[in-house]
Amino acid sequence: MPAVTLPLPSGDTWTRADYEALPEDLPARVGLVHGELVVNPRPRPIHRRIARRLATRLEDAAPDALQVDTDVDVLLDDDEMEPVEIAPDIVVYSSRHDPYERPIPADLVVLVVEVVSPSTKRKDRRVQPGLYADAEIRHYWRVETDHTAPAFAIYTYELDDATGGYIATGVHHDRITVTLPFSLDMDLKAVRE
Repeated sequence: MPAVTLPLPSGDTWTRADYEALPEDLPARVGLVHGELVVNPRPRPIHRRIARRLATRLEDAAPDALQVDTDVDVLLDDDEMEPVEIAPDIVVYSSRHDPYERPIPADLVVLVVEVVSPSTKRKDRRVQPGLYADAEIRHYWRVETDHTAPAFAIYTYELDDATGGYIATGVHHDRITVTLPFSLDMDLKAVRE
């Protein structure tokens, strides 16, 4: 694989303009967290497969007012000095957003889903939920796989207006049945196998 040279930020920290100027075909996943460029390896095929299968089922169940995509940038904080722009594994957001435009503003996002990998456990369980809650994204789901937990499960959370953090709303092993952010009743066997 040829070496990749990234441009340097225009100042001491990365701005949104610096981040947006990065090429789209980087061999790694990158995000922008409080003005720092965060580089992660591309996920394993099983990670992508679970995200793709779950996204397809979410898309089938979502009302027309929502659209579902995988690995797309969401602008969580537009702070000039410490912006936050990352790509969750799955994003469910308003159909008002033009899918040709990036990033998706956080106020149009109703649900983000992270599929936990052995290398992203800390980030997906602790760091990302805090960033999503700070951006006031109402629903967060975390998918634990057989490689990250004793059993496959989807953990669902909803933003608590009193604390500004997420509260657990369920742990789903074989089937997920929820009414928020929209009605969904799904056998998880097809997602995990």
